[in-house]
Amino acid sequence: MEELKDLDRISIQGIDVLGHHGVDEAEREVGQRLNIDVDLYLDLSSAAAEDDIHRTVNYEAVCKLVEKVAGEEEFLLLESLASEIGDRIIEKFQPAGVVVRVSKLSLPIAIRVGSVVVEITKLRED
Repeated sequence: MEELKDLDRISIQGIDVLGHHGVDEAEREVGQRLNIDVDLYLDLSSAAAEDDIHRTVNYEAVCKLVEKVAGEEEFLLLESLASEIGDRIIEKFQPAGVVVRVSKLSLPIAIRVGSVVVEITKLRED
């Protein structure tokens, strides 16, 4: 994260997706709600100075990409899902880095837990 500390950040929080992910086959079959947050690190100075949408990232396009990966693909691990989302965001939008947080709100375990959150950080390789 040291490489990202001096950059600007766009934070998209609470992307609500129905996903078919989990080690348990029933989880993948039935699906469950996931809550996904994405932080994109980039230089926003020219977008701000010029008030130009073409110099920033389209938030809706990021949300659609997240929804597509999380809603249409299937992973056993939230770690794999978060990593794939991060890789796709870097590939498509070219931020210097991205942090993806995936929260699973209902868990098929015997212990009561509010949620499990996996956070993955990806850096663009120049």
